[in-house]
Amino acid sequence: MSAAAHYNHNAATARLAAENETLPQRRRQHERSAERWEEMARAAEETERRAAANEADKRARAAE
Repeated sequence: MSAAAHYNHNAATARLAAENETLPQRRRQHERSAERWEEMARAAEETERRAAANEADKRARAAE
């Protein structure tokens, strides 16, 4: 499981907890947690994308 997938899973878990929460303040806490997990997932996806692009560039330079 990639870091991004792990973070997205945690975000989904936090969103589910927010939906099931009856106390408004705890619901908002879960929603904020989900938002932070989603931000980390986006950052991890971008990092993974850049790493893949860098690796492809490295292979292309080695093939020259």
